[in-house]
Amino acid sequence: MLDVPTVPSPPVTPQPPAEAVAPLMRGLDVLRCLTDAAEHAGDAGGTLALAELARATGLARSTVDRICATLAHLGFVRLDGRDAALAPPLMAVANACLDALRVPGLLGPLADELADELDESVSLAVPDGADIRFVHQVLRRRALSISFRVGDALPEGGCAPGLVFRDGLSVAVDDQLVEPGLVAVAVPVRGPDGSVVCAVSVVSHTSRHAAGELAGAVRGPLEACVRSMESVLATSSYASGLGPGPRASNAGGADIGRAPIESLARGLRVLTAFDAAHPALTLSEVAEATGLARATARRALITYDHLGYVTRDNHTYRLTPRVLALGCAPLSRTTLPRIAAPHLAALSKRLGESVGLSVPDGDRVRCTARVTPRRVMSVDIGVGSRLPAKDTAAGRLLRDGGERAVADGPEAGLRSVAVPVRDRAGVLVSALDVTAHQGRGDDDTWARALRETAALIAADLHVTSRFVSVPVH
Repeated sequence: MLDVPTVPSPPVTPQPPAEAVAPLMRGLDVLRCLTDAAEHAGDAGGTLALAELARATGLARSTVDRICATLAHLGFVRLDGRDAALAPPLMAVANACLDALRVPGLLGPLADELADELDESVSLAVPDGADIRFVHQVLRRRALSISFRVGDALPEGGCAPGLVFRDGLSVAVDDQLVEPGLVAVAVPVRGPDGSVVCAVSVVSHTSRHAAGELAGAVRGPLEACVRSMESVLATSSYASGLGPGPRASNAGGADIGRAPIESLARGLRVLTAFDAAHPALTLSEVAEATGLARATARRALITYDHLGYVTRDNHTYRLTPRVLALGCAPLSRTTLPRIAAPHLAALSKRLGESVGLSVPDGDRVRCTARVTPRRVMSVDIGVGSRLPAKDTAAGRLLRDGGERAVADGPEAGLRSVAVPVRDRAGVLVSALDVTAHQGRGDDDTWARALRETAALIAADLHVTSRFVSVPVH
C-alpha cells in the first residue's frame, strides 16, 4: 500500500535525545536559515553572511564556518567570500524525499494532463504535521501567476488541500483564504485501503472564476483525474510498499572523510538512502545503503526522528515531507541562467574572456546569461540581446546541433566557440560560448574549458530538474 507518513508537530522546546547528533542538528539549523534567506529573496539566489548565520542560529561564528565548509564540501552550499547560499546539489535530498513519497512520480503525469485540459494551475499536496506541503506543481504562465512551488508549506486550515485533510472533506473550496483574488478547489485521492494519500487542487484567480464557479467548471475533468490516480495507486507495483529487491549502495559522492565535520556529512547521507523502490528501510538497510556503521546510522535516524524528518514504524523508517523544508522550495524556483551563474563566473575568470548562455529565438539567438571580465577591450553582449544565429557559434550550434561550433562574428574582429548544454533527456537546451577578439585564445583550449563547464552546469540542472521544471531563460 502506498501511504504518505505524517508526523505530529514537535513541542515548542523539545529536548533532544541523549544519542542525537549535535553537529547534525546544528547543520540542519544552518540549512533552514539559508532556506529562509532564499525564500525571502524569492529564489535560490538569496545569500546570507556567515556572521548573520551565526546570529540567526545562536551558534559561534567558528562553528558556523565549519558547518558551512562541510556543506560546501558536499556541494549543498556555495560559499562566496563571507557569504553562503544554497546550491543545486542540495536538491538530491529533496529528490530522495519526493521519490520515496512516490506521489509525484506516480501521480504527477496525471496532474500535468489535468492542468493542460483545464488550462489552470494544478497541485498535489500531502500532510506535514499541522501544515500541508506541495509535492507537485503544474503552473500556468500568466501575468497573474501562482508563486507556490514544490516544497512550499501552507497552514492546514488556510487552504483547500488542508481542509481536505483537516476536515475530511470530499470537496474543499478555498475562497481567497490564502490571498485576495486566489481561489482553489481540492479533492482527496485515496489509496487502495481508503486512506487519503494526497489532495489534488486546481488553483485559479477571481478574474477567471469565482470560487463556486471554479468547483463547477472543473468538476468533470477533476473527478476523472482522481479516478485515474486512484487506479494507478491500486495497480502500481509500489502499492504494496515493497521494493523490487536489493538497492545499490549510496556510498558515493563527496569524500566524507575530508569534510570538516564528518558527523554532519555522515548524517546528511542518511537522507538520500531512501527512494521509490525503498520508501521504508530498516536500520541495517540504511547502514548498508549509505556505507555507514550501524551505530552511526542509528544516531542519525534518532536525530531525524526527534526533529520530525523521519517517522518510525516498528523496525522501519520513512522520510516525512518535512525534509522538503531543507531548501526544496527556493531551489525549485531557480532557472538555468541562475544555476549557471557561478560556473560562468569561474570560467570567465579562468579564460579571461566573455562567456555566456544562449537559447534559440526564431532565426536568432538570445543571450540569457553573460559574464564579461573587466578589460580595456571587452565584448559587449548584454543579457537579452538577440543576434542572427548564423553569425555566432552559439546560434550555429543551436540551429545545427553537434558538439562544437565555431564562428567569426557577430562583428568584424570577433570569434566565438560554443558547446551544448543538455537536459536530463539529453536534449540541447542552451549553448555555452566564449566570445573574444580573434587575436586572443585558441579554439581547442576554449572548447575543452567550455565542455568542462557545460558538464558542471548540466549536472546541477539534472539534479534540480528531476521533479520540477527549470526554465532555460
